[in-house]
Amino acid sequence: MTLRRKLEGEAEIRATAAGALYDIIKSKLHHIPHAASDFIQSVDLFEGDHGKIGSKSVLNYTLGGKPYVVKLVLDEIDEEKKFVKYRAIEGDLMKEYKRITGACHVIPKDSESCIVKWIFEYEKLHAGIPEPSTLLDSWIEASKHIDDHHHGINK
Repeated sequence: MTLRRKLEGEAEIRATAAGALYDIIKSKLHHIPHAASDFIQSVDLFEGDHGKIGSKSVLNYTLGGKPYVVKLVLDEIDEEKKFVKYRAIEGDLMKEYKRITGACHVIPKDSESCIVKWIFEYEKLHAGIPEPSTLLDSWIEASKHIDDHHHGINK
């Protein structure tokens, strides 16, 4: 029995924030706490350069009121498609998932809006592990907060 899964979700943001959001997810993760501190408290680069394939970062985040830590490696960047993919290599997620990746794809919709699509691919350690839907929901919400922050709207 395979325990590999894929979970997707999306948020609509203003087109004027699309470039900034993509840039933050690609190379400025450490800016996320300024817009979504209820989810991401800190991001520290510990190897490589921001926005470079193979760079590694540590994120301290909160889900359901509980603190978590994850170490991520930047695996893929597609500038033309505005697509970025990270892979968890250490931390709390690895207690439940054999493998988990998170990708962000910024897709133009029309002149006023864009879609931010989040894609999580993962393999559970066993069938009793929950789907990472809270994690997906938090990244979707963070996207909206980054959009608001970019436009000077504080919530």
